[in-house]
Amino acid sequence: MTLVLLSVMAPSVLADFKSTGNSKFDAAVRRGVEFLEGRERIAEKEETLVAYALLKAGVPKSEGHVRNGIAAARERATTGAYSTVGYDHLYYAGVDALLLSAVDKEANFQALQEIADYVASVQRPDGSFADNQKAAGDTSMAQYALLALWSGKVAGCRIQPRVLDRCAEWHLKNMNPDGGWAYRPGQSIGDGKGRSTPTMSIAASGSLGIVRNMLFGSKLEKKEKPKAKFGVLSQDDPTDASVKSDGDFPDYSPVLGRGAIEGGIGRALKWNEVRYSPVPNSLSKIYFYYALERGLALNNIATFAGQDWFTAYGNGLLTLQAKDGSWTSFNGQNIATSFAILYFLRTTKLIIEQQYASGLQAGGRLDDLREKKKKKELGPLDELLAQMQDVDFDQLDGIDAEAVAEKIAFGSREELIGQLDLLKKLRKHPDAQNRIAAYFALGRTGDFALVPDILKGLRDPNIDVNVQALDALRYLSRKPNGFGMTLTPFAGAELADDKTRLKIANAWRTKAFKTWGTWYRSVRPFEESGGLDELELRATSKQ
Repeated sequence: MTLVLLSVMAPSVLADFKSTGNSKFDAAVRRGVEFLEGRERIAEKEETLVAYALLKAGVPKSEGHVRNGIAAARERATTGAYSTVGYDHLYYAGVDALLLSAVDKEANFQALQEIADYVASVQRPDGSFADNQKAAGDTSMAQYALLALWSGKVAGCRIQPRVLDRCAEWHLKNMNPDGGWAYRPGQSIGDGKGRSTPTMSIAASGSLGIVRNMLFGSKLEKKEKPKAKFGVLSQDDPTDASVKSDGDFPDYSPVLGRGAIEGGIGRALKWNEVRYSPVPNSLSKIYFYYALERGLALNNIATFAGQDWFTAYGNGLLTLQAKDGSWTSFNGQNIATSFAILYFLRTTKLIIEQQYASGLQAGGRLDDLREKKKKKELGPLDELLAQMQDVDFDQLDGIDAEAVAEKIAFGSREELIGQLDLLKKLRKHPDAQNRIAAYFALGRTGDFALVPDILKGLRDPNIDVNVQALDALRYLSRKPNGFGMTLTPFAGAELADDKTRLKIANAWRTKAFKTWGTWYRSVRPFEESGGLDELELRATSKQ
């Protein structure tokens, strides 16, 4: 069937309205709910998504559209209908699983297990998911496949961890050189025609976040690990091959390390952050907001592009609401309106809190999930940098690392240039985090004359410092693909022995220094010839 005809019904009173915490957003959600409840015809593809949005907003499960969506999801899961619905089989599976898990995990356990088993059965050999076995891997389809698996695991279903691992591998192998993702990597079709898009890049961050949480545990649980501070870096030591899984599969040894996955997440978020707009330039605008909430919630992001992202993007989403309470996109009003409601209700955040609440209450960590750490007010940038040169970064009393990163990232170019002497001193600090901060800031000055100083970071003994120096060169030179030099030197060798990893690191450092040194010698002003350890560069170029 293609359409379900429903009797005309007056919009119901929300039995248990879920407030967004913002009166403007609450009003928008109510209008969106009224629009959906007043719809006579809901297409089969729209049923479960509409039901899920209404249920999350507080509409009882006995109401018409919600009741019908639940029934349709159960029927597909128990009859194995996903193999017959065509292109959208994984979309159906993902949304059906979200709805059934939200309604009653125990009552729908078997249906959720059937969905999870189906998703695992259609994964392609390269780890991707697509509308059929002959089509190219699809970033959007992968998102729905992982939502189905996550929903199943939350309900206690059996999930194959290798499916998650392989999907993460596919994502990292198919990231575009600019750090974003295309709809179908390597294919000039769909939105973006093979180029990175806002929607697919943020969707990839959410997909990788699901894998990271399931294989290694939620970021909310990693209390002993410092947060990422600068650029694309992960705070998991990429030279440490002994990191074991403490996620949902304690007996499984992931092929990918946590650091590799978080590196991919960081680049996906960075791609969107530097292109920040409250209304994205995308064919799938409303889908973007739905994917954005998931990606930022799964990765525990409070601010984005220096903003309270929920409010800033929410205000953008408000401008797209029609007078009748609906939103519209390429896939129709019902789906777009459901996506918008789910954004405003922060449904992923609620799932995460509910998932970890039962397991964390005994350990006294539930409050950590619901209370934001109060950050110390930072003083002027020059005072901050001066303080950093005297003590280890992680010993800056009461200063949140994210706040420091934000202070440097969004400080003015003039401020940074005015502190060059301090930044150059920080390059030699014994604490690697201070050196990382220095190279991050030097790159953001935009001062071409600093290239020789930044190049020296490629010779630092710490691989994280090397990666940050390379990222700074990319930023300063406006060469986002970095001549093809990867920012994940240990990709594919996360579990190699120390000797092998040291060999890989040294080869990567040498190639990076040679590649960027050759570029610099070809573009630098004539008066600067003879600098930058000229003899070392010449010797390196002959290797």
